[in-house]
Amino acid sequence: MLDPDDLCRQVAAAATRRTEAVIGALGRLDDDALRAPSELPGWSRLTIVCHLRYGAGALARMTRATLAGQPTAYYPEGRARQRPGTLAPSEGESPRDVVVALARHSRDLDEAWSSLDGRDWSLAVVEPRDNPDLGPSDLARLPLLRLTEVEVHGSDLGLGLDDWSELFVRTALPLRLDWLNSRRTNHRAVDPGVGGSWLLVATDGPSYVVTVRGDRVESRPAGPTSSWDAAIEASSRDLLALLLGRALREPPRTVGDERGVERFAAAFPGP
Repeated sequence: MLDPDDLCRQVAAAATRRTEAVIGALGRLDDDALRAPSELPGWSRLTIVCHLRYGAGALARMTRATLAGQPTAYYPEGRARQRPGTLAPSEGESPRDVVVALARHSRDLDEAWSSLDGRDWSLAVVEPRDNPDLGPSDLARLPLLRLTEVEVHGSDLGLGLDDWSELFVRTALPLRLDWLNSRRTNHRAVDPGVGGSWLLVATDGPSYVVTVRGDRVESRPAGPTSSWDAAIEASSRDLLALLLGRALREPPRTVGDERGVERFAAAFPGP
C-alpha cells in the first residue's frame, strides 16, 4: 500500500505537470483565442484561466494558514459574494496577464506544498464557523482538489487536453463518491424532485450505491444485499465524468430505470 505522504506528493506532482501542460497550451493562444468560448457552457477560456489562477492562490493561502493553526476559507468573503469576481480579470489586466499570473500563483502553490511531510498532510483544515464551504478536510485533500481542477478544466479549454491521468481517476472517484454524503454540488442547480437509488458499477474499480430521499443523500460501497432502482455500469473514468457533470466517452450500460443516467445527472449535476 502506498504511503499517504508519498500519495500526496504524487498527486501534487501530477497537478504540477497538468498545470504546466495547461499553461503551455494557453501560451500558444492570442488574446482573442483566450477570450473565445470554452467547452464549459457559459464560460470562456479566460473564465477558466481566472478560476484556475484564483484556486492556486487560495490553496496556497489555506495551506499556510493551516500550518499556522489559523482558520481559513477558500472564499474568505463567502462563496456567493466573492466567487463572481474571481472569474474575471482585474481592471486593466489583459488575458495574457492572467495566464502569467496563473503560472506565478501555481509556482507559489508548489512551494507551499514542497516542504510538507506526513504529519503536515494530516493537519485539519479548519473553516470559520460562519463560512463553511469545502467541508471537513485535511491538507492531504487539497492536492487532489487541485488536480481535479486542472484535469477537468484543462479538458474544458478545448485545446486537446482531453485525457485524464490514471492517478487522477483512481484517487478522485472514491473521494467524489464519498463526498456525496455531505456535498451534492458547488453551484449548479439540483433538481429537488429527483429521488431514488443508483448502483454505480465501475468496470475497473469500486461499486457504490447512492440514494437520495428528499434532502438526505447516502453514498456507500455496494454490498451483496444492496437495493437500487437503476444500475449504471461504466469505466471509472466515465463514472467520474458523470459525477463531475462532464461528457462520458462511452455510453454506459444501464439496468432498471431507463432514465437512470439522466435522473442521476439531475440529482448530482456536478461541481
